[in-house]
Amino acid sequence: MSKKKSYIMYEGTFLTEAPFYDQSINVLRFRDPEANEYTILINRSFKNEGQTLEEFCETQTNFMANSLPGYKSEGKMLKNEIGPAKLPVIQTANSFLENGQPVKQVQSTVELPWHPVINPARLNLIVFTLASSAEFNDFQRKHYVQIINSFNPETVSIVDS
Repeated sequence: MSKKKSYIMYEGTFLTEAPFYDQSINVLRFRDPEANEYTILINRSFKNEGQTLEEFCETQTNFMANSLPGYKSEGKMLKNEIGPAKLPVIQTANSFLENGQPVKQVQSTVELPWHPVINPARLNLIVFTLASSAEFNDFQRKHYVQIINSFNPETVSIVDS
């Protein structure tokens, strides 16, 4: 018997075997009550064997500094825990130029817990990013905080079908 899992998307679900690696990216675009647009991106990534969350974030910061025009790191890496599962997270802020226009970002890189199928080696990460071409306002910040603080990782194992 193959192990199948219900793969959940906003639009619905489908059955599939667990992928070797999920590289999907969710790009969620919103408008606040004043019609200001902002984006929340959700990326899946992974650490290298033996790499700490801090080392992963430093590597990503160096990569962005060397590949994004006008890149600036803003502030320090903040270590914290988020959500009901109290997952380790490092939060960073940065800005860069996209097509000559400034983009501001706040990123929360979350270390996912062990899971027998999704994260057996404990290397998988999920990165939540709040991005905007303008300064973030309170509504946008609160929405982002609500998302990261309500994130609950998958804990149910794949069932035989």
